[in-house]
Amino acid sequence: MLLTVLVFSHIALAQTVVVQLLNGRTGKPIVKHRVYIACGDDRETVLPPLLTNALGEIQFDSAGAKAFQVSPVGVVSCGEQPVSAPIRRYSVEEVLRTGLRTQNNCGAFDPRPSPGRLLYVVRPATWLELLRN
Repeated sequence: MLLTVLVFSHIALAQTVVVQLLNGRTGKPIVKHRVYIACGDDRETVLPPLLTNALGEIQFDSAGAKAFQVSPVGVVSCGEQPVSAPIRRYSVEEVLRTGLRTQNNCGAFDPRPSPGRLLYVVRPATWLELLRN
């Protein structure tokens, strides 16, 4: 009985979040890009770098954290935040419940979010943007 409770409580705490990097101009997935994820509330836990798959996706377990940050390498968001601005925190609960999509000021591509995933719309970084970061 105790073992069953422990197994199911662990499953209840497991909160798998999917982040999909999409090109804001073309709508195509950004594949084989490194993405850093920081989870936590007061003390951030930075996960080892994750590599997007053929669908431009990474997934991670938020381990009970209420929020997370996304830091992709070599690309910048399409209007979500200026290059020098602090990194935005996303609510794990909101992503799991309804899904989220970042802004797209790069083109007309307008993806629809789905529960459990954050659609992170980006464009390639310029050389100047890469040097600043």
